[in-house]
Amino acid sequence: MIKITDLDGVQKDVEVIAHFTLAMNGNDYLIYTENKTDAAGNVEIYTSQVTEKEDGSIELSGVEDESVWTEIKKVMVEMAKGE
Repeated sequence: MIKITDLDGVQKDVEVIAHFTLAMNGNDYLIYTENKTDAAGNVEIYTSQVTEKEDGSIELSGVEDESVWTEIKKVMVEMAKGE
């Protein structure tokens, strides 16, 4: 478990599922969950880009680029297959 602070300044405990670097851009990404489920009973997961700031703190930001999302989805499928 790690603590993150959302955009509203609220601290949350989240469980890290995976941390990886995409070869296509060299950026780090984090897949995590708050262990909450949606209406269908599926565990909700989130993906963020991880950036180290000048002061050494870590910032999580959303993924906007479709080509990056495509690569992240490939990583998720590989993880689901146990590769």
